[in-house]
Amino acid sequence: MTPRLNLQDALAAFRTAFTYDHPEGLTITPQVEGGTLRVEVRHQDVNALRGFDVVAEPLESEERNAAQLGEDVARVVEQELMYGQLPAADEDGAFRRIVV
Repeated sequence: MTPRLNLQDALAAFRTAFTYDHPEGLTITPQVEGGTLRVEVRHQDVNALRGFDVVAEPLESEERNAAQLGEDVARVVEQELMYGQLPAADEDGAFRRIVV
């Protein structure tokens, strides 16, 4: 069995890999919560709070190392931001969740 990934290392790798020049007013909040690396992307426009969450919940059998996981999360966040328009929260106030 492979040892569990160090999510703090994955968070550091995300911060190094995430180079997207995002517009002012957009907040990108990467954090580790228990066994999850989560990046919240939010923007308040005139009509609504918009955004999405990218979540990585590595399993013990994860084949990526911490650096690869952080880079993968950064790439997904950047790809989603390139679409241009962030989705609004759903009727329950939850944001779209993308699992990496």
